[in-house]
Amino acid sequence: MFTQTKFIDYGRSQRIFIAAICISLASQVNFQTYTHGFIIALAPLILPIFLYFNADLNPFYLIVSISIASPFFRGILLFISHHNSNSQIFTFIVTDIAYYICYGALYYLLYWRRSHWNNSSFLLTIIICDYLANLLEVSLLTNFSHYNYFLFQFIFIVALVRSICSCVFAFIYHYFNLMMRDDTHEQRYYYFIWIAASVKSEVYFMKKNITEIENVMRNAYLLNQNLEMTNINHQSKDMALAIARDVHEIKKDYLNVVRGLGDYFNDSNNSTMKFSDILRVVASYIRINIKEHHYNIVTNVQSNVEIIVPNHYYLVSIISNIMFNSIDALQDINNGIICLTAEDVGEDIIINISDNGSGIDASILNLIFQPGYTTKFNMNTGDVYRGIGLSHVRIIVEEQFKGDISVTSTINKGTNFQITLNKQRLSQEELL
Repeated sequence: MFTQTKFIDYGRSQRIFIAAICISLASQVNFQTYTHGFIIALAPLILPIFLYFNADLNPFYLIVSISIASPFFRGILLFISHHNSNSQIFTFIVTDIAYYICYGALYYLLYWRRSHWNNSSFLLTIIICDYLANLLEVSLLTNFSHYNYFLFQFIFIVALVRSICSCVFAFIYHYFNLMMRDDTHEQRYYYFIWIAASVKSEVYFMKKNITEIENVMRNAYLLNQNLEMTNINHQSKDMALAIARDVHEIKKDYLNVVRGLGDYFNDSNNSTMKFSDILRVVASYIRINIKEHHYNIVTNVQSNVEIIVPNHYYLVSIISNIMFNSIDALQDINNGIICLTAEDVGEDIIINISDNGSGIDASILNLIFQPGYTTKFNMNTGDVYRGIGLSHVRIIVEEQFKGDISVTSTINKGTNFQITLNKQRLSQEELL
């Protein structure tokens, strides 16, 4: 048995109290068999479930609590019913206590104190505990006499059936819980990949922008030098020098950010990914986003490409940005469809991402890849939405993968982006 998810996630005393009450009440659901006072109850069906999901509890504490609560409930009910004498009631209470003490002691010795647990040994232990505890109870009731083969057979069948039923329920619930947890982890993994791809792309352009920052700093310094040779007042000269100094400070802060993010997302931390896995991660994250926003959009992904991609963060960023553009174009469309196809055509990989959305007007179709151009901004605040943008997508396609990106669109019919990537570059490490 592996590390358990607690069936009842409270403090230890609260869990023991709840288990004792529930099992004590369940023990009142029973029928009498073999000899007077010997009952087959529902409690031993529930007890293993509590033990399984509360493996951090010492079973003695739990069993002692149950051995007090259960006979107490049973004694009160027997006393109220007036069907048994006081001595018989006392005997039944003692045998009930003996059952739980024997059960708990065997479970502790055979299973709980061992360091290596698994489901098979748990099931076997529960069968033995139930069988021997029942045998002790019936022996006390019959003064250790009237044994026969039918008795041993009957008690074993009862122990086997109850143990299997309770363990099957516990194992299924535990397995289902693990599946739910794995699904949550998978969603978090997809989100991490998408975030990492965004950061990786931002770092890429931050590195490129350092050159621009250096140009501004150099020009400001040259301006100061040129002004020194003229009769312009010192205030202008000092202003040019101050600009150069401020830009230098900005550059240092910029470099610190780039180094910090770059160290985390450098090539040594990048594991390769199959092209098919990249598409699966992107498509899954896109579908999660569509589901969260309740869009009426269906995604369809088809690919015959099998290649290992070292720079998978860049490819994730390229594909996801274009697919998010398609989602934006489909927000007001009923029965929206996003289709992604990938083909291996020899030296190149061709990816087509199409939608049946609102389309792009022909007058701005040639502008969408221009730096700074965007249609994504808040109408109330004027803030531009985050994202590397299509201009940066094109730069990554061209510089990292020696590729090309083009677009065709028809108003109210849809848009298709075609990305051509050099297969050899796709399987190589990052440039720059």
